[in-house]
Amino acid sequence: MPKPNVAANNSSKPKRARNRAKPKKTKRKKSDAYLTPSWCVHRLLDVEELDLPRGRWLEPAAGPGRIINAINSRRKKDVKWDAVEFRKKCKDELVEAVGSLRRVVIGDFLSESLPSKHYDVIFTNPPFSFAMNFIEKCLPLADHVVMLLRLGFLGSARRADFFRQHPPDVYLLPDRPSFLKSGKTDNSYYAWCVWRQRNRAKGRFRVLSTTPQSERKAT
Repeated sequence: MPKPNVAANNSSKPKRARNRAKPKKTKRKKSDAYLTPSWCVHRLLDVEELDLPRGRWLEPAAGPGRIINAINSRRKKDVKWDAVEFRKKCKDELVEAVGSLRRVVIGDFLSESLPSKHYDVIFTNPPFSFAMNFIEKCLPLADHVVMLLRLGFLGSARRADFFRQHPPDVYLLPDRPSFLKSGKTDNSYYAWCVWRQRNRAKGRFRVLSTTPQSERKAT
C-alpha cells in the first residue's frame, strides 16, 4: 500500500483564502479625473420635477468647475457654491467659478474639513474608484445629493443592501458621455442618481431627453 505524501499535505505555506474582501481604498490618484460635459448637467436640469432648492451647494470633486459652470449658466442667482478639488492646478478656475477663494478647498474631500456642516444640495461626478466612499459621506451632509454614476454601479451585489435601504431617483442619460478630449466614449451608460433626504423609502426611474450630437461635441 503506497504511503501518503506527508510533505504535500503539511505544506508550511498557508492556503490563500478564497473571495477575500479587498481592502478599502483610501488614497486617490491625481490622474483620477474625468471632466463632466455640460450637456449632461443640462439634461438633468431640464427636468421640472427635479425642483432642487436654492441655497448653499457643494461640489466635492469639482475639477476645474465644469459642473458648477453648467449649473451657473441656468441658475447662478440662487446658488451659493463651496467646492473641493484634489488637484492644485484647478484652484484658479474654481475660484473664478465659485466667486470666492474662501469657498474653495484644495484637498481630498474624504479627509478634508468642509466650509459648512450642512448643504442644501451636493452635486458631483465622483471619482469612480471612490464613488461609494463619496456617497456615504455626502448623504448625511445634504438634503439632496446628486451624483453621476455608471448605470452598472447600481447592479453590484456588494452594494445591493445599501441601495435597498437608500434607493435614489435614477435619471438615465440615453447618450453616452465622453469624459476625454478625444471625444471617445466607453461602453457604459450613465445616470444621475438623486437622493432626497425625506424620500428614501423608494426611488423612481426616468430616461432623460436625448442630446443632439452638435451640442455633445460643443461640450
